[in-house]
Amino acid sequence: MASEGHMSSEARDIWQSSKQEYLGKVSKTKEGSSLVTWSLDQLLEQRVGHVNPHIRQAACIWLLSLIKDSSQNLELQAKMEVIQEAFIGLLSENDELTQDIASKGLGLVYEKCSQEQKDGLVSILVNSLMTGKRSTRKLTESSKVFEEGSIGSTPEGKTMSTYKELCSIATDLSQPDLIYKFMNLANHNSMWNSKKGMAFGFSSIAAQAGQQLAPYLPKIVPRLYRYQFDPNPKIQSAMNSIWTTLVQDNKSMVDTYLKEIIEDLLKNLTGNQWRVRESSCLAVSDVLRGRQLDSVITFLPSLWETCLRVLDDIKETVRKAADSACKTLSKVSIKLCDVNNGKIGEAAIEMMLPCLLKSGIQSSVSEVRSIALHTVVEISHHAGSLLKPHIPILVTALLESVSELEPQTLNYLSVRVSNHADDAEKLDAARISASRSTPMMETVNKCVQYVDGTVLPELIPRVTDLIRNSVGLGTKACGAMFIMSLTSQCPQDLGPFAGKLLSALLTGLSDKSAAVRKIYGTTIGHIVKVAKDSSVEKVIKRLHSWYFEKEDANVRKSCAVTLHAIGQYNPDIMKRHLSLAMPLAFIAMHEKEEANQLDDKLSLWEEIWLDATPGTEAGIKLYLPELITISRLALTSQSWSMKAQGAQSMKAIADKLGSKLKPPHLNEVLVSLVDGLSGRTWNGKDSLLRALSSVCTASKSSLEEQESKSESDNNRSNRIISIDEIKQAVLKECQKEKLTYKLEAVTCLSKICEVYHLNCFDELSDAVYPVLEKKPSLSDEDLNRETLYALQESSIKALGKAWPMDENAQDKHCDKYSTVLARTMKSTWKIQVAGLVAAQNFVKRLSILQPEHVPYNQDKANTVIQTLLKSMKDCISNSKYLSIRKEALTLIDIIVSKFSAIGAIDLIEDVTFEDLRTMLDGAARDTNPELQDKAVMLRKVLGDRQIAIDEDEVITDEDGNENTQMEIVKEDIQDIQ
Repeated sequence: MASEGHMSSEARDIWQSSKQEYLGKVSKTKEGSSLVTWSLDQLLEQRVGHVNPHIRQAACIWLLSLIKDSSQNLELQAKMEVIQEAFIGLLSENDELTQDIASKGLGLVYEKCSQEQKDGLVSILVNSLMTGKRSTRKLTESSKVFEEGSIGSTPEGKTMSTYKELCSIATDLSQPDLIYKFMNLANHNSMWNSKKGMAFGFSSIAAQAGQQLAPYLPKIVPRLYRYQFDPNPKIQSAMNSIWTTLVQDNKSMVDTYLKEIIEDLLKNLTGNQWRVRESSCLAVSDVLRGRQLDSVITFLPSLWETCLRVLDDIKETVRKAADSACKTLSKVSIKLCDVNNGKIGEAAIEMMLPCLLKSGIQSSVSEVRSIALHTVVEISHHAGSLLKPHIPILVTALLESVSELEPQTLNYLSVRVSNHADDAEKLDAARISASRSTPMMETVNKCVQYVDGTVLPELIPRVTDLIRNSVGLGTKACGAMFIMSLTSQCPQDLGPFAGKLLSALLTGLSDKSAAVRKIYGTTIGHIVKVAKDSSVEKVIKRLHSWYFEKEDANVRKSCAVTLHAIGQYNPDIMKRHLSLAMPLAFIAMHEKEEANQLDDKLSLWEEIWLDATPGTEAGIKLYLPELITISRLALTSQSWSMKAQGAQSMKAIADKLGSKLKPPHLNEVLVSLVDGLSGRTWNGKDSLLRALSSVCTASKSSLEEQESKSESDNNRSNRIISIDEIKQAVLKECQKEKLTYKLEAVTCLSKICEVYHLNCFDELSDAVYPVLEKKPSLSDEDLNRETLYALQESSIKALGKAWPMDENAQDKHCDKYSTVLARTMKSTWKIQVAGLVAAQNFVKRLSILQPEHVPYNQDKANTVIQTLLKSMKDCISNSKYLSIRKEALTLIDIIVSKFSAIGAIDLIEDVTFEDLRTMLDGAARDTNPELQDKAVMLRKVLGDRQIAIDEDEVITDEDGNENTQMEIVKEDIQDIQ
């Protein structure tokens, strides 16, 4: 109006003429035209690009007014393109009013433009909308880069909006490069402001430019669709207005350009700007709803892979948007993979499963694994038989994920309790039990029903490789359980692969986890059902070799678990291989158990033996050759514990069979035991001595028969063990220094000598006399007091049993042996009892006390008897131990009986007689009725005798009291009365 002056329609009298009438009367003058030209030049050249935003806003209003009221001006039409560029530049202003006015101005320009200009305008708007580029503007100190408060304020409360203020902050912080970061942020902000402004302008001409926009729709629609979900509500609103103006049928438009939309989303899901990634995720959630299934199937793998990546985005809002997109993808995928969808479902599973398994379940991000696992589980529930071609990949991936998705706290606890075997086994068992109920294992169990001969060739190599190389407890256990399920689902088809499975499972028997070893052994027990007999035989032989070669208790226990499982789940197969399994079970039964194991609890090896045999003795008879062979093999082992086991098994054979152990097996056992005695002393070697003792005592008749036959057979080629050879071997062991071992050797020798009536007193006495003379010292750390006492007790018993019948041998040892016996009666109560029992045997066999020799050896007999009686005084009067008094009275009974049997009581010297009478008188007052009666009877047998005594002889008793002989006699008479 101001530019046209009186030629403007506003200069008329509005009461007398209309606008059209006035303009018709007034002709355009050169003055008016020049004013419009001047105003237009001022606006375009100086005001539109001014640094002051208010001036730019006013210039925008002026330009809109000029276009609206002076569009017929030739100068104005000539500069229409310049005006268009000015309006486009003003669209990128931060002020929404300016953007709105500029968009209206563009609409008016579009109406006044020629067709060629309209095409150019649309092209410029589309490019600006797509890229956000805008015309550059020179910055000055007062140029406002940010709106006030948009990026906060300084600590002093100053604003941070103009270029000068930003430079000042960067200088204060001594970080000049910070200004570039501010400018980059400002450029990002202005780009999106420009897009919002272009949206205003675009919406103003979209309805009019239908034909011109048609070639650009493949570019515009994907961008506009994504821009509708921009996090900025203003930009979102502007883009929604364009979409509403441009698109009449939303569903039809999206279906038409679905491919372009999804391709654009895939490209921008991983874009550099977080708002682009977030809007893309939200757009994915929207675009998949309500679509035809076959129209999106080809994009799902790429969408899954990309959305799962974005699910681990650095920005929380992007992660939430990606989670929403993944949930939508999950629903669509589950629906697509339904068994009722036929070919489409089959194709969908083929495309999506590899992506979900590789990029989802195997991811290190918990959220990614969770959504992928949920989708796979639901797909398996709905897919049914469509899963069949993918079972090898699916099952192995799910089995691996069992351990990967297990809480890390369980691994921590497992490490903490690893030093406590029982606690570790309980924890591992609980972990395996929990793994069975996981969604992964439930899915694996659903897949089992679709496994057949077409799936196994690819499935078995994957599963065996998983069992061999996996480190996760849950994966190992669940893999074994899966194999167990296959033995029931497809036993015939599984047969050709049983060998590979057995080989893989055997490697797991040495696993560090007891629970894993147990479940692997149980699985082997199931899978032998479909295996060849040769494969089962190889398994048992492998267990046999492991048991002998590896001294690891865990491996041996695994062997027991495996054999027990075979016998429990497939007893018919076990029966076909008992000759291999039972010898191993028998020798393993005799392994030394831990001290804390309950005695009444059968070991696993004993259960195997008892389950497969009618009884211990019957089983030994049935497998005797094999048992002796494996026992001899154990005796030749380098392991001391294995040697001891072999000896224990041979002892068990001898104890159970007794005299039924006949040659040649008897000789094989003896040869092995005697050969095993040679060499140094090792822990457990005493088992050989106990076994040799049992064999010799239980098979006396067989051994004597074997020896007699060997003496008559001069052409024998085999080595035959004789009793003398056994005696010499045991005597040699009696010379060893180790007390516990020496104790067993002495015990063994005494039993053998007693049973076979062997004269070995010379050698035995040389070996045990030093022990009997040795006294324990508190300063001797190497000497165990209890062990020494036990050895002395055993030595006395052995000497008593070995006391010879030969007169010459008795003459040689009588004096010393009687002295040794007397000394033992001053030791501990157990040694006293042993000494009294040995003395009884000594007196019984003593040749000088035989009826025909007593009259000629009266003095010597009295000396020996007197030596024993002097040491027995304390024994007969021992009030604490009844057993000592009983054995002492028995010894007196033997002595008295020896003399009374030949009527030679008078041959007993007075001193000896008096000792006997005194001890019997004391025993007659014993609290035990049996001992009282026996003492009274012996006293009567002994009778009375007048003994000449020296009345004045002074005798000192044990308490140090001195009394004359007469006083002692008087006291004895009073006691008797």
